[in-house]
Amino acid sequence: MGALDATFGFAHGPDGRSIAYGWAGSGPPLVMVPGWLSHVSTLWSHPDAASAQRRLSERHRFVWYDRCGCGLSDCDRPTTSLDDDVDELVAVLDALDIERADLIGYSMGGPTSLTFAARYPDRVRHLVLYATLARGADLANDEFRTALVALVRSGWPAASQLLATTLLPEATTADMRWFARFQRRAATAENAARLLQFLYDMDVRDLLGEIRVPTTVIGASEGVVMRMSHATELAAGIAGARLVAVGGNTHDPFIRDVTDVVDAILAAVEGRAQRSAQASRQPTGEGTQLTRRERDVLNALADGNSNKEIAAGLGVSVATVERHLTNLYRKLDANGRADAAVRGVRLGLVQHAR
Repeated sequence: MGALDATFGFAHGPDGRSIAYGWAGSGPPLVMVPGWLSHVSTLWSHPDAASAQRRLSERHRFVWYDRCGCGLSDCDRPTTSLDDDVDELVAVLDALDIERADLIGYSMGGPTSLTFAARYPDRVRHLVLYATLARGADLANDEFRTALVALVRSGWPAASQLLATTLLPEATTADMRWFARFQRRAATAENAARLLQFLYDMDVRDLLGEIRVPTTVIGASEGVVMRMSHATELAAGIAGARLVAVGGNTHDPFIRDVTDVVDAILAAVEGRAQRSAQASRQPTGEGTQLTRRERDVLNALADGNSNKEIAAGLGVSVATVERHLTNLYRKLDANGRADAAVRGVRLGLVQHAR
């Protein structure tokens, strides 16, 4: 199954550029906006990814596509503006006669999805953001970003292996080899470097307050690239957004034990979002009365640390951390870790790590 069950085609942007897309299944449209690199015909060739694709297309018309400069889209140079990114998404929707869809904004696709939702709210039924952030520069400091773009441009084979190790820290050697090859097939070194710089330049923080569509933000609780603090910031900035924490630290949503990620996506678009993720309720005033240690615990929690990691960082026992969490949940009227993190941000109690 997997990609072999897909139908492929080409949409055409305003300037005539062709955008390759694929789709599978039937039902309400579910459209995934591509991350940094994509290739419509090989994206689901990994066994784990194929399994995820089958589940996403069981009850939905699941659509994915290549942004300009990647995969089968016949563009010499990649898109390097959010306006063009949004135009490509519009072109794909129009080519498939999709008036309104659920959107998955994964990684670099998050800012594009947010921009689209702000401009075309009537075309978005539910927005799901996974492993993404509002400002690309928050991924790393200036020196690291400059060095990585240069390495991708001048040493793509080595860079693709380094990135596979970074983005899939718990994957097998075979998984990492597959992912490194996939990156090199998805884009040339020059296009990959341009797109990486484009990601770093993205900044949609000013749009968060304009989002008026139902939104679910999913973050990996131990994420090291897109951190839980990035997800918390997004959820806190979008009115009524839900925040869902899934386990693990793997960036790619489909080359891993994907059950929790796919479950969270489907729960969101099918109206089954987890109670612990509710972020729409207003926090109580008692949250401003947190002790200094409770604030320390809250900040560490919002940055995705486990109870054991929080205990080690603060030099206290795990039991002490658990006691502080109990008090935090009560004072913030929160249903669990994710909810507490969002409420802490909204009350100005959380200082995000950068």
